[in-house]
Amino acid sequence: MRIGLFHPTYWPEVRRGSERVVHDLAVSLIARGHEVDVVTAHRGAPCTAVEGGVRVVRCRRPPELPGAGLYEFHLANAPNVWRELRRGDFDLVHTFFPVDSWVAVRARRRGGPPVVATLHGVPTRPYLVARRRRLQMLREVAEGADRCTVLSEAAARPFSAYLLRRPLVLPPGVVFDHVATRVPRSERPTLLCTASLGDPRKRGPLLFRAFDLLRKHCPEVRLLVIRGRDPILSRERVELPEGAEWIEISSEGDQLARLYASAWASVLPSVEEAFGLVLTESLAAGTPVVADRSGAGPEIITSAAVGRLFRPDDEADLSRAMAAVLELGSRPETAEHCRRRAADYDWDSLVKRYEDVYESVLAPG
Repeated sequence: MRIGLFHPTYWPEVRRGSERVVHDLAVSLIARGHEVDVVTAHRGAPCTAVEGGVRVVRCRRPPELPGAGLYEFHLANAPNVWRELRRGDFDLVHTFFPVDSWVAVRARRRGGPPVVATLHGVPTRPYLVARRRRLQMLREVAEGADRCTVLSEAAARPFSAYLLRRPLVLPPGVVFDHVATRVPRSERPTLLCTASLGDPRKRGPLLFRAFDLLRKHCPEVRLLVIRGRDPILSRERVELPEGAEWIEISSEGDQLARLYASAWASVLPSVEEAFGLVLTESLAAGTPVVADRSGAGPEIITSAAVGRLFRPDDEADLSRAMAAVLELGSRPETAEHCRRRAADYDWDSLVKRYEDVYESVLAPG
């Protein structure tokens, strides 16, 4: 198959979340013999290059139009998406952002390729009405895409309720070679947060308040925070509390894997996460996790042997969960429990589920 994967940002501009899913899916599909283009945008001149075996088509990202801040992110990129859809000669396109999905559905009506549209979020009512015409845009996508997918059951339930179509659940995978390293734990109790805390949805202030509470009982604990780089969604300035420090990473490979493995636990404070890729990455490195109960956390943390859950936006409960998971991380058997749980999300196994969806779309009749 010749497949186009569409997302408005990509490596190296942003390397986390959706961008990592798109990259790792592309690599996994290529390894199985498919021809894959990643179609994205950046601030520079249009260019095409083969990067790590993936053909990446970068359009020039236009400036946002006056008043566009009230509408969906990256709306100004819609003409780029339309143009690449018309000239890409794809058997099928898989879109990972609302604007890209909306344009692809409209192109499909005019003879464009079949569309698998994935929503990398939880479409609650507050999310759907936060931007003008977002609800209408996503309902058009839900009605017109050949297949709609989400990352978890936590996202599927509101998708069905508000967008009036039952989506398929296709979770993202983990490339074990990237994170499954076996370095020893730090001597000092260490929490790691790899979420992009400049995005207010990630609840950085909540994490810091809970960490302050934790330090009253465990003053030696430290918090390592990866500095996020998303130029659109992670703009807020973040001031770290005492006992926390920024970590700059130059690559997403061995350096990140060693950080995960050497930490005693990792924490994701955000609410209504559609998945939380950082959770499965941490588990693959043998490190237990903390997540809240409002999103996909309960689908990933299915056992007390691999992590703890906390009540959304409850700093005292988050502090309790972090204390419990630090103790969990000190146990020698925990690493193997975590790796076994993460094995359910190995890309080598999951990619076949994506292929099955594509083949069902392309099957005659």
